[in-house]
Amino acid sequence: MTAETYSKKELKVLLQETASALIQLSEKFDDRTINIVPFAGSWTGAQVIDHLTKSNRSISKALLLKGTASNREADERVAELKSVFLNFDNKFKSPDFILPDNGIFRKEILNANLAHSFSKLREHADTIDLSDMINHPVFGDITKFEILYFVVFHTQRHIRQLENIYKITMKK
Repeated sequence: MTAETYSKKELKVLLQETASALIQLSEKFDDRTINIVPFAGSWTGAQVIDHLTKSNRSISKALLLKGTASNREADERVAELKSVFLNFDNKFKSPDFILPDNGIFRKEILNANLAHSFSKLREHADTIDLSDMINHPVFGDITKFEILYFVVFHTQRHIRQLENIYKITMKK
């Protein structure tokens, strides 16, 4: 394994804890504040949640792809993904297929869709071979184990963004 090893048990705990933290944060918003643009060029809180839901659904579909046996450790790229996505100096442009919709969202529906997307990911973590390698349009060759860790880091990144949006919108 790599210098820092990662386990399936740890992954499942982190996935659950991260999802819970995000959902608790999103619950703080009301239907008005979740749809406020905090500053020019920013997504609303609702759009961040919509983006994460779309990303989770995309990852869920990727996890169901037929994989191939990996010729490396299943966790080899986890540290790389962590260093990239939890480096908040890095700015990213979202792939078009997971860009959030525009318009007004209802918090209740957003949160239900978000919770369902995480539920499906946890279900897949229990039922598929996470050591399988897939070729993903964004990540290239990646194990299913690594792509679930991406979900954790991607979500943690957006929790930070959502916390900032919440602080700003509470003042408006």
